[in-house]
Formats: sequence, C-alpha cells, structure tokens
Amino acid sequence: MSKWTSTSIIINSATEEMVKSALKDGWNFEVLTEGEHLCENSTDFNDIMENIHAVDGVLEIHIHKAGEESDWCNIILHNGDPDCEISDCTVDGYIDKWCEKTDYGQKSWNDGFK
Repeated sequence: MSKWTSTSIIINSATEEMVKSALKDGWNFEVLTEGEHLCENSTDFNDIMENIHAVDGVLEIHIHKAGEESDWCNIILHNGDPDCEISDCTVDGYIDKWCEKTDYGQKSWNDGFK
C-alpha cells in the first residue's frame, strides 16, 4: 500500500502574518475596538495577538514607525478567508502593499518591499 498524500490546504492567518511582518519591519501597533485602546505602541507580538483575539468583532489597527506615514486597517476575524480578515486599509500604505505582495499572508514576505 502506498503512503497517503495529504490533500489538506494550509491557510495562513492574514492578520497574524501581517503583524509578524510589520513588527519585523520596525512598526509598532495600536489595537482599538469601538474607540477604546486595547494596546498602544506595542511591539510585543503576543500582546498584540492576544488583544486582537480578545474581541469577536471589528477591530481597528494603527501602525506607526519613525520616518514613515502611519497606516491603519480594520481586522475582521472569523470571516472565513484571509482576504476578508484585513479590510479598509489605506490605499498604497504599508498594509495595502503587504496584502498585495503576499496575497494576504499566503506568500512569503522575506524581502519586504525590495
């Protein structure tokens, strides 16, 4: 009998992959829900992800980096597809470019915008 070849497809969380990439690129995070800050100026991956997963609804994410224009997006977890997790981001901002280049976290981000 031959070895089974899996037909499972691994789908990365767009939110988790974006947070990892942005932190690696030197951005810090604000996580808000309904105008209330859950975390501010955080560079701690676990803190950011814990706050993102603490809310079952729409989250607002703001990212900041010295010398760069701030960026933002909405996060909607549990929406089914990676391209539905990150929405309403600034056109041509860091997050928008990241989503386009990585297919919402499904492709590698090894070289940033190079």
